[in-house]
Amino acid sequence: MMTIKVNGTTIGTVTTNRSMTLEEAMWAIGYDITDQDDCKNGYDNGVEGFYLDDDGNYSFDVEAAEFFAE
Repeated sequence: MMTIKVNGTTIGTVTTNRSMTLEEAMWAIGYDITDQDDCKNGYDNGVEGFYLDDDGNYSFDVEAAEFFAE
């Protein structure tokens, strides 16, 4: 099982039998972090790590994310 945390808050877990990238794990829990609509959805739902930048773009803070096996 892989856990995704941002600022100490668990935002999702993924059961897998292989290694994954953070982008793949985020997709598995329902967020394509390369897609503006998915990032907006995460932001609107108050999911830790999603934010609206000064230019009006929705993003996910990959640097704040921790991704590890449990």
